[in-house]
Amino acid sequence: MLDEITQFKLTLRLYLHIFGAVAASFFGALQLSREEFITGTISLLGCLYFILVIYILVNKRKYLWEGRAFLFFIPVTILNIIHLHPEFGIFWAYVGVTSFFLVMNLKEASIGAVFFLVGVFYLAAINFPEGVVYRIYGTLILVALFSFSFSYLIERFHIKLNNIATRDPLTNALNRYTFNTSIEKALHDFKRHQVASTLILLDLDHFKKINDSFGHLAGDKILQITTRLLQNRIRECDQLFRYGGEEFALLLTQTDQQAGAQLAEELREVIQSHDFQIEHMVTISCGVSEAQKHDKVNNWLKRCDKALYQAKETGRNKVVAFE
Repeated sequence: MLDEITQFKLTLRLYLHIFGAVAASFFGALQLSREEFITGTISLLGCLYFILVIYILVNKRKYLWEGRAFLFFIPVTILNIIHLHPEFGIFWAYVGVTSFFLVMNLKEASIGAVFFLVGVFYLAAINFPEGVVYRIYGTLILVALFSFSFSYLIERFHIKLNNIATRDPLTNALNRYTFNTSIEKALHDFKRHQVASTLILLDLDHFKKINDSFGHLAGDKILQITTRLLQNRIRECDQLFRYGGEEFALLLTQTDQQAGAQLAEELREVIQSHDFQIEHMVTISCGVSEAQKHDKVNNWLKRCDKALYQAKETGRNKVVAFE
């Protein structure tokens, strides 16, 4: 889901910039034909910027500067048109204030729109009678508020969808779908940039016995507490996944196997020493393996899973690293 949403946003911005490039080229040519060289030049520069954004979106699937360069073209052009021809230039202000929220993130769009409106309000005040000015102010503020509200709701919806798509609902750890995409990226980064990555698979020992003896609600609480304990110990750049029922995975970036095994041992001790408030010791077994040169995802997982199996077969509550 996360990838689909991201691709949708990129595609939407691609279409907006195609439209912007066409509009800016015609508008720039029109202004130059009227000998309004400043406005025409800014518009044509804006057209070149739109073309550059389109090229990068199509070829690299990246959004150049997150749309920030937009501030130097469309708003400036519209303000200049209002200054030169207020009688019809003011209508472009409504397009301008809406476009902020279409091409930029919400926070930066809001700041840019406020400064843009200040400029428009000043130009309106010196070019229109008082009664008309108030109507312009009122309608522009309403358009800005509607645009902000729509963008805010879309962003909140996007965040909620991301959580649904990437998080396990019980523990709030990342889910199996995200694990698959993350481990593929980690392996790609290792092969292309030699960024070391280590994977830890960890399993709660005798978890079925805990569920049978104390009930599934107690088991769920243990999973939630375990997740919190693990998340409190790892770095922000590390990722914790709920890999299966009582099985978790930790993907450690810029970490070799020795450091990964050391962390796994620390995590084992944290879980063992924590009071889960049940009459049963809670422990984990861990399998650790570092990404290797000729690995594919399945090879790496198989090696790590084999280490975890060995840890469980040789007594549990231990860490095994597999070369």
